[in-house]
Amino acid sequence: MQLKKVIVFLFVCSIPTITLQALASESTAKVDLTKVTLYLSGAELQGTSVVKVPKGESEILLIGLAKTINPNSINVGLNNKAMILSTTLVDDYMVQKSSSDKQMALTTALKKLEDEKAVLSIKLAAVNEEIALLKGNRIDTIIKPNGSINDAKQVMGFVKENLITALTEQRAIELKQAELQKSIKQYQLQINQEDRGDNLPQKAIKVKIYSDESIELPISLSYITPEAGWEPIYDVRVKDISSPVGLTYKANVYQYSGLNWNNIDLTLSTANPSQGITAPELAPWNISLYDSKRYGVSNAKTVLYEAKQSEVNYDVLQQKNNVINYIVTDNNGLNLQFNIKLPYTITGYSNDNILVLQQRDAAAQYRYIAIPKLDNHVFLQAQITHWDTLALLPGKSTVFYAGNYVGEGYLTTQGVKDTLNISLGRDNEIIVARNQDLNETSKPSFFGNEVSQKFAYTIDVKNLKEREINMTVYDQLPVIENKTITLDDTKYSGASYDKDTGLLTWQIHLAAKETKQLPFSFKITYPKDKADNIIGL
Repeated sequence: MQLKKVIVFLFVCSIPTITLQALASESTAKVDLTKVTLYLSGAELQGTSVVKVPKGESEILLIGLAKTINPNSINVGLNNKAMILSTTLVDDYMVQKSSSDKQMALTTALKKLEDEKAVLSIKLAAVNEEIALLKGNRIDTIIKPNGSINDAKQVMGFVKENLITALTEQRAIELKQAELQKSIKQYQLQINQEDRGDNLPQKAIKVKIYSDESIELPISLSYITPEAGWEPIYDVRVKDISSPVGLTYKANVYQYSGLNWNNIDLTLSTANPSQGITAPELAPWNISLYDSKRYGVSNAKTVLYEAKQSEVNYDVLQQKNNVINYIVTDNNGLNLQFNIKLPYTITGYSNDNILVLQQRDAAAQYRYIAIPKLDNHVFLQAQITHWDTLALLPGKSTVFYAGNYVGEGYLTTQGVKDTLNISLGRDNEIIVARNQDLNETSKPSFFGNEVSQKFAYTIDVKNLKEREINMTVYDQLPVIENKTITLDDTKYSGASYDKDTGLLTWQIHLAAKETKQLPFSFKITYPKDKADNIIGL
């Protein structure tokens, strides 16, 4: 019996020992963020930590991470004295959420408004009681039974005067409350905007390891968060049409990872890890007969050649000065990287962080173009050859010409072959107009089972400048898609004609103050019984 007591005592005493040993084998290590590689969509975060681990198996909880992590991207590195058994991405609810200075200022201002509204509510309650008291007392209950008419008039005057004062005060308080409520709502919306994503728990990584001995273990960690990225934007500056195009390559950086990037090494990459890395495969190309009973017919439309001018936006983009002197460009064969050699800080929820990456001058030729069928303005374009050496990506552009802000456009590089065209805006010193020539245009004429109609137009171009210019004018002839319709009697003096697209192109030279006319015409013939089905005329 005595032996059983000893065994039970030893077993009970061993329980807390086992628990303490288990707890002792679990360590928490905060990861210090050291480097960020920012992709067009997503970012790779790299950090280090040091933790003391016992001999044998143990678990390490890595904290201080982003709130959204791609679990497949987690890469933990140890030295040769320890081995990783498993890694698990978990939620860390123990992180104390800290508010930014802006959030605290907004919260303080909101509390002040709410306190002011509460005081007004107290005043309004008192005024309402006063109004109820004034309205609830009858004259005959206030005036003594033997009171005179003058007494009644005095009482009525008192009630009226005080009731007007109370009602006026009531209205003023209600208006002030409505004004405060509007401000309170605005502050609440702004606080919610600053606080977005803060309801998500911080992420942590639980690493199970085996160590040959008890050591101070250095740990390296890298992972991908999708809550960050950058987009290219450009400043395009042209002094005059005899000068090169100045291109300033910028990055608009954003991140909503919930983790402040403090004094980190920043690299911007043109890669996009969110895209698939596997080459596509061709599926069989099947050809069969079209069954008109099963499918409806859609009418093909003629392609129009359109010059687009982006909406003018006067928002001024801010940038960090002189950072460009600390940026090194590296082309690793798959993508382009911009290595920033200055410590950089970006808060956990921020966008519109503008960073200047590089500045280049590109030789360019300039031309004036007009498409009067779509727009009665003349546009100045810069044409850059060998643009592929500039490592440009598609992106928004802000255009300046002769020192003046022109507007915003979009730099399109996808599908561009030899020449990159950059629009520099409209030129009001060149006038263009497209008019139908009514003397040459005919009404539909019937001949047997056919209908013919002639169309004629004249494009007038006038140069108001004091110097000569070269200019390109575009228009089009219709493209026939049905064999029962014919296009003939085409005239387009001085223009080149692309039969496949119908595009007419005039390359013209205008002396100072000179005016030129560009006439063109054509005739369309089609079956009389199909007149109501003609599309495009």
